[in-house]
Amino acid sequence: MALMTTARQMFALQELDIILDRIQGDQSKAELELNNSNSVGKLETELERGCEWLQETVLQQKATKLEAETQKVRSESLNSQLYGGEITNPRDLEVIEREASNVRLLVEQHETSLSGINEQIAEAQNKKAELETKLNDVRTAWTVRQAELHAAIKELNEERTEREGQRSKLTEVLDPTSLQHYEKLRKSKGGLAVARVERGLCQGCRMSLPTHQQQRVRSGTQTVLCSSCGRILILNQSLK
Repeated sequence: MALMTTARQMFALQELDIILDRIQGDQSKAELELNNSNSVGKLETELERGCEWLQETVLQQKATKLEAETQKVRSESLNSQLYGGEITNPRDLEVIEREASNVRLLVEQHETSLSGINEQIAEAQNKKAELETKLNDVRTAWTVRQAELHAAIKELNEERTEREGQRSKLTEVLDPTSLQHYEKLRKSKGGLAVARVERGLCQGCRMSLPTHQQQRVRSGTQTVLCSSCGRILILNQSLK
C-alpha cells in the first residue's frame, strides 16, 4: 500500500505544518506584545506632563502670593495716608480713597486666585502620587511579563527547531511530485491539503463522497482527490 503510506506521510506532514503555523502565530503575538507594549511609556509621559504642569502652577502660586503681598503693603500704605491725618485736602483724600479701593479689590482678586491655585496644586500633587504608584506597579508587572514573553519565545523556538527537524526527515522520504502536490494544495486550501474520510464525508469540505470514490479510498491503490474540494483523501481508520 505505497500510496496509502504516502497519504499517511502527507497527513503527518500536514499535522506538523499545522503545529508550525501555531508556533509561528504564538511567537508573532509574543514578539508583537514585547515590542509594542507602551503602557509604561504612556504613564511616564503622563507623569512627566503632570510634573511640568505642577511646577508651572507652583511658580504661578509664588507670583500670585508675591503680587498679593505687594498689594497688601500698598493697601496699608494708602490706609496710613487716609487715616494718618497728614493729608487733609479733600480732593487728595478722594484720590487716595479711590486708589485704596482699587488696591483692596486687587488683593481680594489675588487671594481668590490663590485659593484656586492652591486647590489645583493639591489635586496635581495627589494625581502625581497616584501616577507614581501606578507607574511603579505597571513597571513591576511589565518586568514580570517581559520575562514570561522571553521564556515563551525561547520555548517556541526550541519547539520550532524540533518540529522542523521532524518535518525535514519526513519530506526526505516523500517523492518530490507528491510533496509539490501537497504544498500546492495546502497553499490553496487554507492549510488543509489532506482530509480524512469519516462516514462517507470528506472532513475538509463536509461533502458526501460518491460510493465509488469511497471504495477507491478504501482500496488504497491510487491517490484519490475529493470530487468537491480537491483535497487528498485518506481513511480515518488508516491514521491509527
